[in-house]
Amino acid sequence: MIKNRPPLFPLSSGLFAFLLLCLNASTPPRLYSAPDDLLMGSVVKSEKWKMDRARNLEVFYGAVSFKNPLYDLKTDYAVYDRKARIWTLRGSVYCLRRFLDGSSLELTCDNGKYLESAAQAELYRGAAPIKMRHLDPDGKLLTGRCDRINGDNARGSMDFLGNFYLQTERTEIFSDNGFYTDTDHSFLIYNSAPASPRSAPPSAPVAIGAREGRDFAMTGEKMKFFKDTGDIKLYNNVAGWIKASTEPVAAGFSAAPR
Repeated sequence: MIKNRPPLFPLSSGLFAFLLLCLNASTPPRLYSAPDDLLMGSVVKSEKWKMDRARNLEVFYGAVSFKNPLYDLKTDYAVYDRKARIWTLRGSVYCLRRFLDGSSLELTCDNGKYLESAAQAELYRGAAPIKMRHLDPDGKLLTGRCDRINGDNARGSMDFLGNFYLQTERTEIFSDNGFYTDTDHSFLIYNSAPASPRSAPPSAPVAIGAREGRDFAMTGEKMKFFKDTGDIKLYNNVAGWIKASTEPVAAGFSAAPR
């Protein structure tokens, strides 16, 4: 067991910057601080730790965990390449991030990688997809899943690649991919292009659910989902239906011009 080992903290700040990268895109800047500040008063544990000086690696084996008032992180295995400045996490990766406004975000995946120099993260599914669960201060729940996440701290963005799915209390969205930007707190939802010109035409993203007493199903070549309001904007070849309503477009939905 490794507990409050002082030399670990400066080396490990990049690992938890990795978590910031995964989580800060959904959070105003005032709600988080620098990684080194977050590590103050932290407890880091593992069943075994080894410093491989020949390869300049710091390796943590078995029940690796990090905990402080804002974070819980768990994984089976973690290694830090000190020369390349790359963190690798493998096996049952779990993170719970608590924000100062009372919101929280949970993230689980099979494995991941964080590149300190580029401030970029890569997360991957295993037998199960990557899963996300965001709870806002008012108790509104947003869940999702996908096969891969690429995060870019400088851009304040995240790419969700492969079998992307989002769910709120009243809406479900199905697509191949999604792109989240902190600029307007929105997800751009889109499907992959055909593998070749002879392939069948690509399917389009679909949003289904209920709003203001009406059931709906909407599709378009692309759509934009605004996390804070739940509004959806659709682009190109828009189609769908709204049950028990004569209005052509339900409140909160708009068809963008081509």
